[in-house]
Amino acid sequence: MLMAIVSMLGLWAALFGLLPVFFGGLLGGQVLLHAYRFVQASVPSLPALNPMSRMGRFLRQVIYWVGFVIVAVFLFDQLNLTRSLVDGTLPPQTQVNLLGTWLPITHYTFVNAMVGAVLAGIIGLSSSVQGVFPLGNMLYNTSRTILNIVRSIEPLIMGLVFVIWVGIGPFAGVLALTLHSIAALGKLYSEQIENIDPGPLEALQSTGANQLQTIIYSVVPQIVPPYIAFTMYRWDINVRMSTIIGFVGGGGIGLLLQQQINLLRYSDAGVAVLAIALVVSILDYLSASIRERLT
Repeated sequence: MLMAIVSMLGLWAALFGLLPVFFGGLLGGQVLLHAYRFVQASVPSLPALNPMSRMGRFLRQVIYWVGFVIVAVFLFDQLNLTRSLVDGTLPPQTQVNLLGTWLPITHYTFVNAMVGAVLAGIIGLSSSVQGVFPLGNMLYNTSRTILNIVRSIEPLIMGLVFVIWVGIGPFAGVLALTLHSIAALGKLYSEQIENIDPGPLEALQSTGANQLQTIIYSVVPQIVPPYIAFTMYRWDINVRMSTIIGFVGGGGIGLLLQQQINLLRYSDAGVAVLAIALVVSILDYLSASIRERLT
C-alpha cells in the first residue's frame, strides 16, 4: 500500500517519481537484514547482528545499505526513471496489459505495488506469525512523516496550488492556511503530550485510577494551557500569512491591500496594515487572558 501511494504521488511531479525508489530501498534493506538473520540462525559461525557491539552495529549498517542500493537500483531501472531525472519529466504513463486486458493502472504504479508486496511478504514471513505487530509505532511514524511533508511546503506555494484548483478567492487561501496549520499544530500538540510531567500520571495510577481517569485528571490539565497558546499563536501567524496569500489570489485583506497599492492609494493601504497589526495585538491579549484564567 505504501509503495502504491508514493507511486501515485510520483505521477504528480517529476522529482516525486523518485519516492518509490527511496521507500523501496528502505524495504530492501529490511529484507536483507531479515535474510541474514535467517541464514545466521542456520550457520552459527556467522557474526551476529548484536546492537550492543560495535562490530554488530557496523555489520547491520553495511547489510542494510547493501539491500537499499540493490532494490533502489532495480526499481530505478525497471521504472525507467533516467529520463524523468535528467529532463524533469513525469514518469511514463503507459498502462498495464495483463492477459490481453488493459488495466486502469499505469505500469509505474503496478511495478511499485508488486515490488512492495513481494518485499513486505518476505519481511512478514521471516518475522514469524507470532510476532506482535507494532500498530502504534506504524501509525505514529506514518502520521509524523505526513505532517513533516505537509509542513515543509510553504503556505504561499499551497495558495498558488489551491488557486489553480478551486479558483481565485478566499476559499483557496483558507484551504492553504488550514492544511499548513494542521501540520504545524499537529507537531506542536504531539510534542507537548510527549513532554508532559510523568509525576502526576504515576501518582494517579498508584491510587488505582484507570487509563481514562489518568488522561482526564493528569494529562489534560497539563496540555490545555500550551494548546491554547499554540492555537492562538497559529491564529496570529495565519492572520499575517493571509496578507501574503492574498497577493497570489487567495482573497482576504491581502487582496484588498494589493489593490490599494496598485491603485496608489497608500493611505487606504496604511489603514489595512494598521488593521492587521490591531488584530494581531488583540489576539495576543486575548490569548494571555484565556491562559491566565485557565491556569
